[in-house]
Amino acid sequence: MYFTDKYLIIPLHSMMPTTNQHQVFDRPPPGVRKIVLATNIAETSITIDDVVFVVDCGKAKEKSYDATRKISSLMPAWISKASSKQRRGRAGRVQKGFCFHLFTELQAKKLIDFQLPEMLRTPLEEIALQIKILKLGMVAEFLSKALQPPSSLSVQNALDTLRQLNALDANEDLTPLGYHLATLPVDPRIGKMILFGAIFSCLDPVLTIASTLGFKDPFVYPLEKKDQADKVRMKFGKNTKSDHLAILFAYKGWEAAREHDNECSFCWDNFLSKQTLKMLSDMKEQFSRLLCDIGFLDNPDPKDPASNHNEDNLKLVKAVLCAGLYPNVVKILHHDKLKRPPRLYTQGDGKVAMHPKSVNVETVAYENNWLIYHQKVKSTKIFIHDATMIAAYPLLFFGGDVTVLVEEGHEIVAVDDFIRFRSPKKIAVLVKELRAQLDKLLERKIAQPGLRLVVDSSQDHRATELLHAIIDLITTEDSKNWKRLRAIEEYTTKSNNKQKYFH
Repeated sequence: MYFTDKYLIIPLHSMMPTTNQHQVFDRPPPGVRKIVLATNIAETSITIDDVVFVVDCGKAKEKSYDATRKISSLMPAWISKASSKQRRGRAGRVQKGFCFHLFTELQAKKLIDFQLPEMLRTPLEEIALQIKILKLGMVAEFLSKALQPPSSLSVQNALDTLRQLNALDANEDLTPLGYHLATLPVDPRIGKMILFGAIFSCLDPVLTIASTLGFKDPFVYPLEKKDQADKVRMKFGKNTKSDHLAILFAYKGWEAAREHDNECSFCWDNFLSKQTLKMLSDMKEQFSRLLCDIGFLDNPDPKDPASNHNEDNLKLVKAVLCAGLYPNVVKILHHDKLKRPPRLYTQGDGKVAMHPKSVNVETVAYENNWLIYHQKVKSTKIFIHDATMIAAYPLLFFGGDVTVLVEEGHEIVAVDDFIRFRSPKKIAVLVKELRAQLDKLLERKIAQPGLRLVVDSSQDHRATELLHAIIDLITTEDSKNWKRLRAIEEYTTKSNNKQKYFH
């Protein structure tokens, strides 16, 4: 908010704290003109009763989906005639008003009648899953009956993604994992993350992160304190090189403050929305109840100790994020002298940039050469909005297809060809075998949710041993841990002699 003797200027957008949003309804002192600079939040969400004049620029930032590049874009676009009418209606709601449209009559005639349907502007994975679980037939055939059907390429991208997640088989039928993902009211990648959080007994932290990815970020950014808000966010992400863990730590801080009756002060000091945090807490409980209903949990409490034996193992938490977010992977190429941020690349887009709000935006050196992310959006550049540094083992165990290659005399372990690690052949072959057995074990677990693996070894000792061995490798991140590797190799050999267990 900016105040002078003549003007009161108030910005209005969805990322502002609720207390600041309330200021737009206050009447200014006599002789002072109130000016509200609003995004399209003002079109339908808010009516300010003392507005007399509306200035309509005729444009808005609109999210669209580029099926060819498989990327969402947030770019300025001409609004629809319906939106222009809504903007005009902001003036004169309770008194006579005026609207000035900053575009010509010719441009007004060119505006489309209504905004494009969301189905034409977003990826279609969630819709595809709902079509399959409702048994409405083949996805492309069903969507072709829509009044404005999406492009065939958008449909194919959704099917390819679901097959990569192992939610659909080659015949476009739901797998056990796909069935469970269809019952969760979130993006399939986030749903897979939630299921793996339950399987690996780190439920509460994974639910916190998944809820923010599925709903909204709890941080708020007052226009006049944006730099301070960025610094606070960086504080929560200090030394983690992870936007997801930064939000997790902020949420844990809020929980602790709430227990000590210090909730309001904590949120105010750390630029957090209390309402959003409460909504995230409700979402966690909802997800936990759904997991309990489908058999993955015995207790619907997200903080149940039986579901959180590994909640403090942040490396495992990041591995679970990798299981859900893959193949959203960024390759890091450091500069020789480490004096400026490294170059970042994705497989499909080439060079990308870190979003200014990310805790990693000024990071110069990473201990590992890979990042995982949930959202990338094209505006002035292709920006990675959230990222977490990830090590080799999570990518090997939860990434794509693993192959063992020899290049220039060196053994290479490759994940979908884009991700490559040098490794002694013995370890490379061992990792591939472990990955194959882990996949079979997880398929069995997903098909039989009541099977407890991480904590309760009474149901199947071999399954528990395999899972604990992989958790240990992910936690230590030490490829020279030969003692552990030999133990796993011995276990793998025994398991290979008992293949009936994995079928």
